[in-house]
This record gives sequence, structure tokens and C-alpha cells, in this order.
Amino acid sequence: MKKKKLQTKTKINKNQGITLIALVITIIVLLILAAVSIATLTGDNGILTKAQTAKEKNDAAEKEETQKLLQAEANMSFEEIEYNGVTIPAGMAPTRKEGESTVNEGLVAVDKNGNEWVWIEVPKSIMPADLTFANETGYSEDDKTNCDSITTALKTYAKSYTEGSKGQERNWTDEWYAKDGESYITEKTATTETQKELKTGCGLTLNEYKETYQKMIKSVYKNGGFWIGRYEAGIKGTTGADEESLKLGRTGSSTRIDISTSSKAISQKDAIPYNFVTCSEAQKLANEMAPDSSKTSSLLFGIQWDLVCKYLEVKSDLNETDINTNSNKWGNYCNVEIPIESSNAKSGYVYYNNSDKNYYFSNKWTKMTELTKQAITDRTVDNCILLSTGASEKTKILNIYDFAGNEWERTLEHATARADSPCSCRGGNFNGGSSTSASDRGHVDPTVALCFFSFRPALY
Repeated sequence: MKKKKLQTKTKINKNQGITLIALVITIIVLLILAAVSIATLTGDNGILTKAQTAKEKNDAAEKEETQKLLQAEANMSFEEIEYNGVTIPAGMAPTRKEGESTVNEGLVAVDKNGNEWVWIEVPKSIMPADLTFANETGYSEDDKTNCDSITTALKTYAKSYTEGSKGQERNWTDEWYAKDGESYITEKTATTETQKELKTGCGLTLNEYKETYQKMIKSVYKNGGFWIGRYEAGIKGTTGADEESLKLGRTGSSTRIDISTSSKAISQKDAIPYNFVTCSEAQKLANEMAPDSSKTSSLLFGIQWDLVCKYLEVKSDLNETDINTNSNKWGNYCNVEIPIESSNAKSGYVYYNNSDKNYYFSNKWTKMTELTKQAITDRTVDNCILLSTGASEKTKILNIYDFAGNEWERTLEHATARADSPCSCRGGNFNGGSSTSASDRGHVDPTVALCFFSFRPALY
């Protein structure tokens, strides 16, 4: 009897040992399955990652399809149309999107090339009434007096910004200039016909400058405004985030491809800014962006930049201080937090060389990771980061992106206060201090090509 009990006890112990082993194995299997499940869900090829990628691709496809439809509509627009009180040029179509359909919102139109433009209203009430012109669209000496009176009215209206930001009040003059050898000439100092034909300043001969200026002034008077690129000029082919798009970014001045053989300029979201261009190159690129031969596209004249500043003051929540003294709440400058929303946002870094005390571009464009985006959002130290166009909604005011900061934008303006660097650039750049403002005037040699200088087209 005792022997039988002993056998039973031994059997029970054996069964308990097997149960513990099974439990351990079960736990190990569950851990493995959990690890596999987590990896399947969250890894680089995980379900959640793939779902997010699929959503981004779907959103991009929808955006591309909408853009193609707008381009098709613009391509079939053979004449001007009236839309919400604004004349839409031939070869362009309003987006009709919520928040982009009226002057008070920032009216946006797309042209047949996919470039986006924003209408800048200039009140007709501030201009002299009932003027007539000998030549409605081209240049005429007989129209000079009338055009001068319009210019005076425009400068009076935008006076807060015509002298640059606060503290920059100097003798600024919008005028033609060119580089003749090592010297600069203006209309007053050009003594030969050869000098008047030079394009080594703003990219226009003297006569071309006068004709373009008159055409712009007459268009503003007739239509009550003008169009500007919604984005800083970008490089065609760089709106994606693939390696080929990144390779098209210009990373130097000595190794850069000449603009005659390089990509065209565009005004589209997520493009790498078209920098490392001289002023004359920027003007040539801007001039090629007009969607219709009846319109002219060019760099902005100084008065146009000032009128954009005034438009933002009148129509947006910004006040004069935000535009004329400190634009850090809507511009990409050093030490300013910038939330990055665009999934195709790209960045270019600039580093400071302590040995020669100069800033240099890192010669590399990269697609941003979520970690990079957060670092830029939270930056609190001197950190110079050039962004692709429209990377942050913070920089959008009345549907215009990056008007304050990111890149200095070249204009057709001659900064008379600096004889050695007469090309006036506006708006500040990503390398500037956090107290920079949108109305700022920078100065640079027009023949110098650097990473800090790009441009924005105007259309009229």
C-alpha cells in the first residue's frame, strides 16, 4: 500500500515538471509572436508604416490629379476671365479652393505649367483718376509723366516699406544699373550706347528696363494689382523626395550648371529653391515663367515688393511691426521655431567655418525625417537651415509662402546706398537673425551667386 502511494506521488511530480516546461515554452513563443507582431506593425516595412506611406502616396496622387485638372483648365483658357472681381490672365485658372478664392483670403491661380500665383491688390482709389496712355501696354516717352504720377501714388501708399525696415532709412531709388568692368553705371552715368546695352546688372538693358517698368505700372493702374509667385522660385524636377529630385538641388557656384542648360524655374510647393544664380540669371529665369505672351514675368521691382508688404498689412492679421520691424513669427530665420508639415519637405544645412569666419552650404539636400522636423521645430540655438518651398504653414500669409526669410529674394532694384553692392535683395534669409523683417533690404554684387539668394517672379 505504501509502495503504491509512493508511485502515485512520483507520477504527480513528473506531470508538474512537464507543465512548467510547457508554460515557459508558451511564454517564449508568445514573446516571439509579440516581437514579430510589433515588427510587422511598426517596422520599416510594417503594416502601420506601409499604411502611412500609402496614405501619403494617395494624398500626393490626389494633389497631383487636382493640379493636372487645373493645368488642363488653364491650358484651355485662351482669353482673360473675370473671377471674384479679378482679371485672370489667359493661360491661368483660379484654384477655387476654400480659402484661396478671394482677394481678402489671397486669391490663388494656377497656370498651364503648374505654377501657382497670388493676386496682390492695389486699391484703384489711391491712384490718380482718368489717365490715358499713348501706348496702353508698351513704352512711350509721351506716357512718362502719367507713369511717374502713378509711381508717386504707389510710393505714398506703401511709404512705410519703401525705405526698408526700421533703421534702414536711406536714399533708395528704383533705377536701372549695370556692371561695366569693375564699375557700376546707371542711366545718368551711362555715356555710350554700348554701356546702355549691358545686362550685367539686373539682367535688362536700359531700354528693356524702362519698357518693363512702364508695362508693370500701366498694368497695375488698369487691373488694380499684379501677381507674384506663391512660392520662392524653385528648380523644376525637385518637388519629389526621391534621390533624383535631391540631386538637382544646386549646391555651389563654381560647380553649378549654367542656367541655359539646367532646369527651368517653377513656383510650386516642395521645390528646392533656385539659388546660386546671379541677378541677370534670376531675371532670365523669371522672364521665362509667363504662361502667355500677352503677359510679362520678371523679378519684382522694388515698388512691387513694398506693395506686397502693404497688402499683407491691410488684408492679413499682421501689423506694420510684424512686417517692418520683426517678422520672426512668420519667417524662417536663425533661432526661430519652424513646424514642418509637408511630407515632401527637404532641407539644406549651412555651417560656420571658425577658421575663416564664413558660412558654407553643406553641399547636400536631404529629405526630412520626423526627427529632423522636430529638431527644426524646437530649435533654440543658432541654427541655419534652408527649407524647400512651402515646407511650413507658419510661413504662409494670405497664401504667400516664405515672403519673410528662407532666402533673400533678388529684385530689379538698384540700392543706391551701396555703390559696391547695388543689387537690392529683400525679405531676409535663413542665415539672418531672429529680429529680421520682411521689408529688409540686403545688398549684394549682382554677379555673385550664393546659397543665400534666390528670387520670386512677378506677373503683370
